[in-house]
Amino acid sequence: MMNQESARGVKISFVNLFFTILTAIVFCFILFISNNVKNRFRDMNDSMYKFILCQQSSEMIKESANYLTEQARLFVVTCNRDHLDAYLKEILETKTQQKSLEDLEKVCSKSDLALQRLRIALEQGNGLNEMELYAMRLVCEAEGIRDLPPKMASIKISDLDKKNSPQKMKETAVNNLFGDGYMIYKLRINANCQLTVTAIEQQIKKNLGFNADRLGENINRLRALFLVLLIVNVLIFIAFGYLVILPLGKFKNSIENDEKLKIIGSLEFKSLAESYNEIYEIKAQTARSLLKKAEYDSLTGILNRRAFDQICESSAEKKQKIALLLIDMDNFKSVNDTYGHIGGDNALKSLAMALSETFRDTDYVARVGGDEFAAILPNCEPSAANGIKKKIDRINKRLSQLEEHFVSISVGVAFSDCGFSKELYDRADKALYAVKEKGKRGCEVYQL
Repeated sequence: MMNQESARGVKISFVNLFFTILTAIVFCFILFISNNVKNRFRDMNDSMYKFILCQQSSEMIKESANYLTEQARLFVVTCNRDHLDAYLKEILETKTQQKSLEDLEKVCSKSDLALQRLRIALEQGNGLNEMELYAMRLVCEAEGIRDLPPKMASIKISDLDKKNSPQKMKETAVNNLFGDGYMIYKLRINANCQLTVTAIEQQIKKNLGFNADRLGENINRLRALFLVLLIVNVLIFIAFGYLVILPLGKFKNSIENDEKLKIIGSLEFKSLAESYNEIYEIKAQTARSLLKKAEYDSLTGILNRRAFDQICESSAEKKQKIALLLIDMDNFKSVNDTYGHIGGDNALKSLAMALSETFRDTDYVARVGGDEFAAILPNCEPSAANGIKKKIDRINKRLSQLEEHFVSISVGVAFSDCGFSKELYDRADKALYAVKEKGKRGCEVYQL
């Protein structure tokens, strides 16, 4: 009964599950770190966008303030209504400063220093606008311009300025826009805009430095994980080769050579090899049993012609390397004539015993005719020719010591790489004939 519990080893299913889980874990880490890298890149991109937007907003506020200053100054100097209209359009319709602040609020939190600085700059700009509007209102009053937009009409002139002459009003307007107080406001606005850019630049540098450090760490982790993946793939290849490919190759060779399988590889392959070997052993025992039950020569106790033919057929099917020996007893007729059939039978028995005891247990010796014997030597190559000749010499020496001292044998030998064939038999027969021609009692090997 086959024992399926005797095999010990690693299950290929376990190895497969182990490497599958390990690979899945590594991939999960790669996905997690890759997502982290993506987030770091996004943060860096957002920081750069925030910096650019802040810089643009600051520049637009400065440019808008400068534009309004330019239009206000041109109006108070030239009294050209186009400059007034351009000024009012900027603060009432275009609203560059307000829109710049709104754009920055989309990417900055309320606590951001950059946003706070920009709001201060905008508040200062509003104060500057009030000075500009008042100066332009004085000019409108001095020039007697009445069809004013609501924004201008709503500005009240102080009682002190009302008492001044038109010329004095213009001078006051010019002094308001070109005086030191006005310039201080302008400088403060520009300074706060610059501070806004500086603040956001420092914040961006800090964020970029932090994200760059984290990005470098994550890239190093990814490299390590890819190295782990490479090692895992190499281990998978080695494990698969050792546990599967190598055993399959060994099994194939063993089956082709009609041998037992080596117990190697994974637990599944070891169990398979053990099962195959048990079946192989049962088959071998059956084959040996069948050989034992085959027809034996009743006189000599060795295989007869029928059994020998079956062995020849089997060797042809297996394409084994064999040596075929055709053996004739010399002067057998004289033995029968001199000692009778009993003496002849004793000579045959003695020869059969000598052949059986001289050749290997794995060799097949048979009586194929009256005084004709033959032997099949499996797994025998031409290099064994001298050994065979020595065995024949020992047999002849042994036979010469019998009472029937003139008994001897002549042997023809031929070798084959692919089992028994008619051609092999003819070669051995030619070698036997050569011995007879030389005077019997000897052994010849057929030479190609």
